[in-house]
Amino acid sequence: MRQKPIIAAVVVILIVVAVGYYSYGDRYRNIKADINSVDKYTGDAATTTRVKTALALNKQVSVFDIHVETSNNNVTLTGQVPNDNDRRVAEEIVRGTKGVATVANNLKVDPKVEAASAEK
Repeated sequence: MRQKPIIAAVVVILIVVAVGYYSYGDRYRNIKADINSVDKYTGDAATTTRVKTALALNKQVSVFDIHVETSNNNVTLTGQVPNDNDRRVAEEIVRGTKGVATVANNLKVDPKVEAASAEK
């Protein structure tokens, strides 16, 4: 029978801690900053998706393993392509994609990549 007062005391303590945490957190919380953070993240994710789709739809560069990262609408390309022309084409595709502010083309040229992609 002694368990009911203990359980009640634990529940009351949890409620008090939750209310205190909520009150403290709410006082120092900036909703506008939270919304901007979510906006930024979803914007970068959308830009990355558009870039990956554009690269995948291009027959010349779709066979290569090109990695795309986006931060504040600045896109970074990494991976390997067989020649400078494919490197240039990938960059042009990205520059022409909606939402891209700048492109850091860190694609490496490796002629062996062409042989590997031809085998697939």
